[in-house]
Amino acid sequence: MNILKEADTSLDPIQGKTVAVLGYGNQGRAQALNLRDSGIDVVVGNREDEYRDLAKREGWSPVPIPQAAAAGDIVLVLTTDECQPLIWEEQIVPGIESGNTLCWGSGYNVGYEVIDPPQGTNVVMIAPIMPGNVVRRRFEAGSGVIGQFAVHQDAIGDARDITLALCRGMGLTRAGIYETSMLGEAHLNLFTEQVVWAGLDAWITLCYEVAVEAGHDPEEVIMVLYASTENAEIFRLCAEYGFFKQATYHSTTSQYGSLTRSKTIFNDEVRVRARQNLVHDIMGGAFVKEWTHGHEKATERLKELTRKALEHPMSRNEDRVIEMLAASQRSRP
Repeated sequence: MNILKEADTSLDPIQGKTVAVLGYGNQGRAQALNLRDSGIDVVVGNREDEYRDLAKREGWSPVPIPQAAAAGDIVLVLTTDECQPLIWEEQIVPGIESGNTLCWGSGYNVGYEVIDPPQGTNVVMIAPIMPGNVVRRRFEAGSGVIGQFAVHQDAIGDARDITLALCRGMGLTRAGIYETSMLGEAHLNLFTEQVVWAGLDAWITLCYEVAVEAGHDPEEVIMVLYASTENAEIFRLCAEYGFFKQATYHSTTSQYGSLTRSKTIFNDEVRVRARQNLVHDIMGGAFVKEWTHGHEKATERLKELTRKALEHPMSRNEDRVIEMLAASQRSRP
């Protein structure tokens, strides 16, 4: 892995070009605003919804997606993964010309060959490893977030230069960017969601239930599990010093308890399930079949799972904890 920074890039390859941002949601808003603040000509395309209204409030004159796609020399396809295949042929492709650069915010649809980009165009990816609101907030603070990029199809020999220039305009090269492939990004992104965070979701929920069943106050359990942000800081120390090396900032009691009990937590069934989620579901394509090709059924399942999650006692009890912490922050001298 080679990390590229500001000194390795220039805005010159995109100066004088129009960048069309399709979708003013999570990443679309952040990338559009950052590029605009970097002096790049940007047009925003979005359907009639709350995101279009937000774009208007933030100084844009948003246009329909087909109009934006036709206006862009560079087109950032930043609508949701599930939306892209539905609008691709009718709303995006007609506006694309030979020599345009098509840029995705993740490798999902192109990597899994759900979408087949036209020949004669540059096909690239820029994927910040951070939610869009943080991409924007850090840009405004003068810093950035780590990002990945990929050149999937180089039609006329300038795809890499344009990609690096876009990364610079988005502020990603302030922190650093590295090169990958679209399918590789899709695999590891889904891995974090379906193995890492799925595991944390199940584990934190179980920890809450175990502690409350043992007689501990629900609000106190929520405080130590995540509301205090101690565990968020531990993850920051992992990134700064190393996953195991950061333990030197904990007590020896903590070190001993963590290292000895970590060997007792997971059984073989959990290990097999984690590998199956990656190898069969993600790399083998079962998840794409479930989510993209069976989207109507998957969407209904998502709504039901979300409803049940929000009704969990931990979700209900955390509201007062969050409110108390917010009030505490507001009352600080």
